[in-house]
Amino acid sequence: MEANTESTANSLLKDECYSDFLQEDFDVKTYTAQAIHHAVIAEQLARLAEGISQLDKELHCQVVARHEDLLAQATGIESLEGVLQMMQTRISALQSAVDRIRTKIVDPYNKIVARTAQLARLQVACDLLRRIIRILYLSKRLQGQLQGGSREITKAAQSLNELDYLSQGVDLSGIDVIENDLLFISRARLEVENQAKRLLEQGMEIQNPSQVGTALQVFYNLGNLRETIRSVVDGYRTSVQENVVNALDIKVLTQPSNTRGAPGRAVMPTPGNTAAFRAALWTNLEKLMDQICAACGQVQHLQKVLTKKRDPVTHVCFIDEIIKDGQPDILHTFWSSVTQTLSEELQKATAASTFLKQALEGEYPKLLRLYNELWKRLQQYSASIQGALVSSGAGLDVELPATENDTEDLFTHAKPDYDPEKDLKDSLQPYEAAYLSKSLSRLFDPINLVFPQGGRNPPSNDELDSIIKTIASELNVASVDSGLMIAVAKKTL
Repeated sequence: MEANTESTANSLLKDECYSDFLQEDFDVKTYTAQAIHHAVIAEQLARLAEGISQLDKELHCQVVARHEDLLAQATGIESLEGVLQMMQTRISALQSAVDRIRTKIVDPYNKIVARTAQLARLQVACDLLRRIIRILYLSKRLQGQLQGGSREITKAAQSLNELDYLSQGVDLSGIDVIENDLLFISRARLEVENQAKRLLEQGMEIQNPSQVGTALQVFYNLGNLRETIRSVVDGYRTSVQENVVNALDIKVLTQPSNTRGAPGRAVMPTPGNTAAFRAALWTNLEKLMDQICAACGQVQHLQKVLTKKRDPVTHVCFIDEIIKDGQPDILHTFWSSVTQTLSEELQKATAASTFLKQALEGEYPKLLRLYNELWKRLQQYSASIQGALVSSGAGLDVELPATENDTEDLFTHAKPDYDPEKDLKDSLQPYEAAYLSKSLSRLFDPINLVFPQGGRNPPSNDELDSIIKTIASELNVASVDSGLMIAVAKKTL
């Protein structure tokens, strides 16, 4: 029977009439259209009916042959349906439990999120309200402090500093209740800064430590002490540079004072006005030394006040605020810039004018004397500053007693191995070398006359007197500086 079944199945599979039904892309409409086109509909229907009959028989045979397996499969399907039903019930129960848990967790979580956002907004609102209340209070207090003038200027600066702190990190724009106060605060800050600048300039000009200390305290309270000190020192540095350039300007030196010729025409002194040129040069240089001395004295005074001044609240020394983070000493920096400016501008001026170079080299002792006098005046000025600060120390909030540092040279306080006088005179090295060369030539001129080449006669008394007078004259001219005198004396040996 199984052999007949297999033969029937094979015959169906091999029959071309039924092979189309085994293709995966079988299309009923396409098959019907082909059958109609070939006009064999009756024959096709008969063969299809026969094939259906054979399939029915085959199915019947299969069911009869495997009825026990089919019964077992049917029983298993019923069991599987029971298991699936039980799983569905459990899944529903789990889903219900998850929904209950979600209800217990999500709702409190949403409430917590909402309450947290509400609390954060309340905190921001409370902080903003506290700032507004404090700003209103400080604004009223600031108005009274500004009416007090310079006596209340440091307190006004403290109020402005606190107001700046209250305005940091928040946007206060659009708040009507403090809009006018914010405008007043901005104007008040400018007014306090301008008053402090005028007070600082006046105190520096008349060398009043109390006024300078008050102005520095204002800038410290405003939080811009370092920027202010840097700006002041830069201003002195620029002023010194301009004074040096003007003092060595060959156009100004050679232009007659009583004429109004075209600028730049008289750039070389004629033989008739060389004396006037040199007189104007030394007058300018003397004036320049006075200007440098005044600028250095003011910077010295500023540094000494910074060294003694302390904040009455934090007790921080102001000089520590200036030189922290490795910043150099302000006086040392200023003096280095002055000496560098002198050296550079002298080189530029002498390179551009032969007459100026000859004047500085020929009268080098006079230039060296100006430098020595400048240094001596600076040293005396440093001592006078210390006396003024000791007498007015009560106004500087100084709590420490006087120490050995109070008598130290301000130039060497920051760098003990630094020689400011040598740094000053280094700019004169080219002119000193030229002068010594000419001095040696002047010393040898009478000697060469007394002892001509090949001559063997001894010099007369008058010739010896001439040599001695020349040596004495050179030493006398060089006596303005011990170093120069020693250098000239070595040339005579």
